[in-house]
Amino acid sequence: MKDNTVDYTKIMDALNSSMDLMAGEGVADETVIQQLSDAQQIVQQALSHSLSRDRG
Repeated sequence: MKDNTVDYTKIMDALNSSMDLMAGEGVADETVIQQLSDAQQIVQQALSHSLSRDRG
């Protein structure tokens, strides 16, 4: 049986790494930074929803 579990921590780590890489490279594209920030918020909301469902 296939495991469909979403590993939200890996997704957040990837988003954080992308933000860190952009900062380290001096990239200041506000559109990309805003999109990454929005993605972080969406993943956090999904994680919260998933945790609340697990608690029943």
